[in-house]
Amino acid sequence: MNKTAVFVAFILALLISATFTIGIVNSAPSYPVPTGPLTPLVISLKSPTSTTYVSKFVQLEFSVNGNWDGYVNHCSVEFSLDGHDRYVVYYLRFRVNEVAQNFSLTLGPLSEGIHQLQIFATVGGIYRTVENSATLEANDFTSQASVYFTVNTANQAQISILSPLNETYNVDKMIPLEFTVNKTESIVKMGYTLDEQANVTVPRNTTLYGPLSDGMHTLKVYSLFSDILPVSSTINFTVDTTAPNVSILSLQNKLYNSSKIPLVFTVNESTSIITYNMDGKVYTIDGNTTLTGLQNVDHKLIVYATDEAGNVGVSETIDFDVQVLLSPQSALPIIPPMIVVLVGGLSLLILIRKSNRASANKH
Repeated sequence: MNKTAVFVAFILALLISATFTIGIVNSAPSYPVPTGPLTPLVISLKSPTSTTYVSKFVQLEFSVNGNWDGYVNHCSVEFSLDGHDRYVVYYLRFRVNEVAQNFSLTLGPLSEGIHQLQIFATVGGIYRTVENSATLEANDFTSQASVYFTVNTANQAQISILSPLNETYNVDKMIPLEFTVNKTESIVKMGYTLDEQANVTVPRNTTLYGPLSDGMHTLKVYSLFSDILPVSSTINFTVDTTAPNVSILSLQNKLYNSSKIPLVFTVNESTSIITYNMDGKVYTIDGNTTLTGLQNVDHKLIVYATDEAGNVGVSETIDFDVQVLLSPQSALPIIPPMIVVLVGGLSLLILIRKSNRASANKH
C-alpha cells in the first residue's frame, strides 16, 4: 500500500469517527437553561382550613405545581407548625422542568388552642437573566402558604371506634361495628360510610355486612348534633380471607438413596408460622430446611403455612421412599461379628455331618 492510500484511509477513519461522535452528541439529552427569574411553585392548601377542629388529629392535604421553559436544578417542600423547625416532605435534586405533587399526612396529637401552619415550596437553579441572554445567574425562589386553625375538644363530642380495629381480619361476611359517643343529649343523626360509599344511618352499634373484598378498607363514623359541632372518627382495617399458596420445590414422589434430603418450598406471602407433617408428626420451622435421619421406609410429607390473618395454606402431599445402601465404612464394624457367626455355623455343620457318618459306619 502506497503513502497516498494510507493517507486516504486515515482521512476516512477520521470522518467516520467524527460522524459517530456527532451522532452521540446529537442523541444525548438536552437540558436547556430556563429564562428567569424562576416562577415560584404554586401551593394549593386543601386542609386544614380556618375553622375549629374537635379532634387532636387534623389532616394535612395540599398540592404543589410548577413548570418552566427549561430545567431547574432542585425543588423542595417543607412545612412548619406553630413556628417550629421545618419538616421536609419532598426534596428533588435533579434536572426537572415540571413539578406536580400531592401531599397527605396527619398532624397530631395537637394541643388545645390556635395553631399556625406554614408550607414552603422552593425551586432553584441556573437561569438566563432575560430570554436568549448569555448572562446566567443562580438563585432560589420560595413560595409560601399559611393558615390558622383551632383545636377545641374540651366541650365537644368525641367518637371512639371500638371495632373494627386497625388490624387484619380473616372474615369477609360480618364484622361488628362498635363505637361510643361521649355526648348523646343532642344527637340528631349518627351513621357511617365505608370506602367513601354512600352514608348509612344507624341508631346504635351494628354490623358491617359483607362480603367485603380482600384488601384495605376505610371506615368513617360520624355524629351530628343540634347544638355543637359534628364529630367523626376514621379507621383503616384490612380483610384477608385468602390462604397462602405453598409449593414444595425439592421433594418429589420418588425413591431416594440418602437419609438427608433438602426440603425447599415457596410461600407467596408473609407468614406467622410454618410447619410440616411427616409420617404423622408435626415439626415447626422458620423456612427451608433439611430432613435428616430418614429411615428406609415410605414417607408422607405436607407443608402448612399460616399467614398473619390466620389463613392456613396447605401444600401437595409428597409420598417418597428412602432406601439407603450400606457404605463400606458403615459395613466395616459389622463384618467381624458376621465372620464369627459364619465360621461357627460352618463348624457346627461339619461336626453334625461327621457325627452322622460315624453313626452310619457303626451300623
